[in-house]
Amino acid sequence: MSKSLHLRDYQRDSVDAVHKAHGQGMKRPAVVMATGLGKTVCFSHLAAEHIERRKSRVIVLAHRDELVDQDIKKISDVAPGLHVGKIKAGDNDVHATVMVASVQTLSRSSRMDQVLSVAASGTYMADIGLVITDEVHLAAAASYRKIYDALPGVLHTGYTATLARGDGVGLGSVVDDVVFSRSLLWGISRGYLCDIVGQSIAMEQLDLTKVRKTGGDFQAGALGSAMVDAGSPAVIAAAMRKYAPDRRSIVFCPDVFSAHATAAAIGPGAAVVSGKTPREERQLIYKKFETGEIRTIVNCAVLTTGFDAPWADCIVIARPTQSAPLYVQMAGRGTRTWPGKENCLLLDVTGTGGRLSTLIDLAPGEVDTVRQGESLADAAIRYETEQDTVYEADSLAFALKHRDMDLFAGSSKAWLRTDGGVMFIPVGTGFVFLWAHGDGTWDVGAAPARGKWKRLHSGLPLGTATAWAETEADDLAPNRGMAGTKTSRWRKEAAHGTQIGRARRYGYEIPEDPTKGQVSDLIAIGEASMIFDPQMKGIK
Repeated sequence: MSKSLHLRDYQRDSVDAVHKAHGQGMKRPAVVMATGLGKTVCFSHLAAEHIERRKSRVIVLAHRDELVDQDIKKISDVAPGLHVGKIKAGDNDVHATVMVASVQTLSRSSRMDQVLSVAASGTYMADIGLVITDEVHLAAAASYRKIYDALPGVLHTGYTATLARGDGVGLGSVVDDVVFSRSLLWGISRGYLCDIVGQSIAMEQLDLTKVRKTGGDFQAGALGSAMVDAGSPAVIAAAMRKYAPDRRSIVFCPDVFSAHATAAAIGPGAAVVSGKTPREERQLIYKKFETGEIRTIVNCAVLTTGFDAPWADCIVIARPTQSAPLYVQMAGRGTRTWPGKENCLLLDVTGTGGRLSTLIDLAPGEVDTVRQGESLADAAIRYETEQDTVYEADSLAFALKHRDMDLFAGSSKAWLRTDGGVMFIPVGTGFVFLWAHGDGTWDVGAAPARGKWKRLHSGLPLGTATAWAETEADDLAPNRGMAGTKTSRWRKEAAHGTQIGRARRYGYEIPEDPTKGQVSDLIAIGEASMIFDPQMKGIK
């Protein structure tokens, strides 16, 4: 198998759990991981390893156009050696080793027949051995069932941030058991995800008891009309000016009517995205959101799944809901880390009448209340303390209280920044570094202490770029696997005079009783700053 992105420890554990389940005869295991923990990275590895082990092809199912394209890009980024193809509308790569398919397209008998004809050809690597369902909580629908029924005997694996469904429909016919799970608070406690701070926007004039319901939740059109009639656009715009004037926001509205009314109230820095927005226009809006030309995206039923905008640090739930899964998906758009992002503000519009999903639904069983202005992590610490739980190093509260707020806290690597802000990992006598384009994408490069730089990967989202940088650092280090590792024993030893003298030459203040790790980092920062900073001026 060609070179692939290295997995974090928990991601490796999740893939191994699926392999083990399949090996023990389970046909339909599921993995539940909070948004931002890398579900797509995990199933990309699962697909690559399945192909190598079982010599059969893989189908990845996605329910929306954006998810199809996003999954194709992520799989290609993670495992560049795979032959990844698309089955959607006019695209028909039925010979690809990994076929990423739209559920709407593949559920058509004519398209499935073409896939099955290749599988029946008897040629090498023709068989389909695994179906991976992205957002498997949606898979109770008849369209999914039709696809599964056409592939009897094939192994399945489902991935989602929540197995619950707002309509109460069970998933027993789709999933045998959850074999691996990691929660939002677990991700926050390890530094993989950012904390969420809640702020309610009460609208007493919004009487939700009078809004019609469909499938256990408020009917979108009726809710949108009720909210606009209650003056929600002006209330939401005022709340954003008060609580999030400098944040980049994603606003969730019930329908197109309320979305346009809300965007108009927010002003010229807001754009609307809906199912009616042409694909090209949608992509342009996303790009402007990345660069900051647009500060707010107002959407209805478009960005709840599969949309990655880690720079977004405010989520406005202007679509009150009784569906915990929908709430989880909306809030999850803001939990990814980003340079300079301390937390995500969640502005939650509420009305009178009936229970609504709230921040508590992001951490069921881990918090009981979240106070105004309190973060989810602080609520969990308070809850565990109030329960008289033994406050030990393996408790969630302890991990949350002592978490590192740095962007790379979850990494095992000792990531450093130059004086000018360039992120890098020391590797022997050189560096692996991230180069920002300013449009939300990043390159991964390698630079010796002396000599020419080398670009290793281009145009990646930050999460993928940092993971590839760590992979390359391991491969380039003189002692493979130990590149810039935080926990190396030598880092705790006392620094010696020669080392301290080198650090002082760069003008840095030396801490009292310095360790080798602390001083080594100062030296690396000094050297890297001299190399990168003169070339990186103006790059954010």
